[in-house]
Amino acid sequence: MGISIGTRGSKLALWQTNHVKSLLEAQGHHVEVRIYKTTGDIQQDRPLHLIGEKGLFTKALDEGLLNGEVDIAVHSSKDIPTRLPEALEICAFLEREDPRDVLLALGPEVDLDNHSREFTVGTSSLRRIAFVGHYAPQFKAKIVRGNVDTRIQKMEDGQYDALILAYAGVKRMGRMDRVVRKLNVNTFTPAVGQGAIGVMVRSDNPVAAAVRETLNHQETEWAVRAERSFLRKLEGGCHAPIFALGTVTLDTLSLMGGVAAEDGSVLYREKVRGPVTSAAELGINLAEIVLNQGARQILNGQKS
Repeated sequence: MGISIGTRGSKLALWQTNHVKSLLEAQGHHVEVRIYKTTGDIQQDRPLHLIGEKGLFTKALDEGLLNGEVDIAVHSSKDIPTRLPEALEICAFLEREDPRDVLLALGPEVDLDNHSREFTVGTSSLRRIAFVGHYAPQFKAKIVRGNVDTRIQKMEDGQYDALILAYAGVKRMGRMDRVVRKLNVNTFTPAVGQGAIGVMVRSDNPVAAAVRETLNHQETEWAVRAERSFLRKLEGGCHAPIFALGTVTLDTLSLMGGVAAEDGSVLYREKVRGPVTSAAELGINLAEIVLNQGARQILNGQKS
């Protein structure tokens, strides 16, 4: 079967796409790749949450799917909006990489436990900014954009003392040399879908079944679908510090998630568990718990 893949042109996106390509080719499929440029790629001079558009890294590829230009699109799952165009669906989630955040620095003295001086940490994530404010106020967050190598170069040039990035991206780009600490998921809880690759398809495309059979990792799917259900119920995205992580043990799914104020002054985090077959319901239940605890006020305040 011939399968065409749409992807962004960043180094990380191409790594993910080539990984998918190799898995499909191993099953005898002929695969071609088409590169798209998205709003998130074009607008590198503004923080993501200020661009004011949903699907910053996916919309152009969605259009390619809808127009029949490509069969599938490969994304970092955390970039995929929770509400998709009606004709599109996520047909597969690849086995998840370690979902944690990592602290990168030029030396071990730059650490979240070191309160001897102030540090500047680069990030483009409201979630990470909130966590820094809550757990490590001696770190002052400063917006940084660009790919992994670009951000590390800016740190090495002295613009930042440290960076906080996703372990998965740093590992895939071969830059673990600058990692000084993996951050605990009970404090720096990951973004929804972090570490997982998602594959989008038009629902009526006949390649969907073959792609799912080859690529889908069921435990990752249960976990990420629960996280996405949580996020969808909160109606959040790049505009609010929302976080969640699902983990599967046998037939039980544990889901931890919450919401923080942008400055980290207030943070709500709870955990629920249930059967893996109730992933979507668990996400909704957790969202309702967090909203009733006080997260609704945070979200309403940030929407106003």
